[in-house]
Amino acid sequence: MLSELVLFRHGKAVRPLEARDDFCRGLTPFGAAQASAQALRLKAAGFLPDLALVSTALRASQTWDACTTAFPKTPVEMSRALYLASPANYLRALEQCMHSSAILIAHNPGLHDLARRLMKGDRGVEAGQTKLMEHLPTSGIAWFHADTGAHSGFKLKQFWAPLPT
Repeated sequence: MLSELVLFRHGKAVRPLEARDDFCRGLTPFGAAQASAQALRLKAAGFLPDLALVSTALRASQTWDACTTAFPKTPVEMSRALYLASPANYLRALEQCMHSSAILIAHNPGLHDLARRLMKGDRGVEAGQTKLMEHLPTSGIAWFHADTGAHSGFKLKQFWAPLPT
């Protein structure tokens, strides 16, 4: 059963006109650096995923590539179904996860909407919750842990917008 979950929005991507199509938009050097820094931040805080679920869109797969320095032994499942998916589809993929901790690297608006849905029963007034309710930026991380007392089953443990690199 999933006890820890990280929602990780892909890093900053090139502009739409700089790629063949949206699916093929890769990371900027800045986006890759931020994604790597965020992964190292997660590792330093004690998060170690048992599984990475990653959209096959180029910017998401490159975000995972940037994370592998922090999580070199984490198995990864790449899925086209995670590209611009709805919160329900993201949740369905996570419910099928048979690991205790997972990182989901994907896209807005679905990822942000899922984070908001997971926080629905979480009545705290922490600054991270307020900021996350408003926006999940590129390379933003929402770290949840299982909480049987929460309406959604998860409680926000940490929210991190990327640090300037």
